[in-house]
Amino acid sequence: MKTTIALLLVCASFLLNNKINSTDSKITFTFDSEGVAGTIGDIQSQSEIDLTQIEESIIKGSVSVSSLKTGNFLRDGHLMWEKYFNRSDYPRLSFESNSIKENKDRTYKVEGNLTIKGISKPVTFLAVKKDNIINITGNIYTSDWNINIQKERTKNKATIAMKLKIE
Repeated sequence: MKTTIALLLVCASFLLNNKINSTDSKITFTFDSEGVAGTIGDIQSQSEIDLTQIEESIIKGSVSVSSLKTGNFLRDGHLMWEKYFNRSDYPRLSFESNSIKENKDRTYKVEGNLTIKGISKPVTFLAVKKDNIINITGNIYTSDWNINIQKERTKNKATIAMKLKIE
C-alpha cells in the first residue's frame, strides 16, 4: 500500500511540475508597421507548468538578445546597438507571470512583467493550451522599453507569439 501511494505521489509530481522544453519551443515576433518578422531564442526557463490547472502555473524565463534573427544580418546587428536592445548591457529579455486566469472560452489571460533593457513593464498575453503545447500571443510597443524603431508609438507595435512545448 505504501509503495502504491509513493508511486502515485511521484506520478502526480511529474504532472504538476512540468517544464518547458526549450529546444522544441519557439518565440516569434512581427514588427507590424515594418512588416519585419523574426525569432528570438536561447530560451532559459524556470517555469512550473501544471497542465491540469494552468491557473496554478508559473511562466518564467528569459531569451538572449544575441539570438534575435530577422533574416537580415545587417539589421540584426544594428538591433544589438545601444539605441535598440543594447546587448552589451542587457544581454537577456525576461518574462515572469503574476497570474493566469481561465477565460470563458477556455483560453487563458496571462499577466506578468516583461523586462527589456532593465525596464520592467506589466503585459497581458492570451494563452491557448492544446495537449502539451501552450501558445501565447500578445502585442507590445517596443517604445515602452525605449526601443524606438519609429517615432510614433503606434508604429512600434510588435506582435509576440510563443509556442511552449511542455515536457
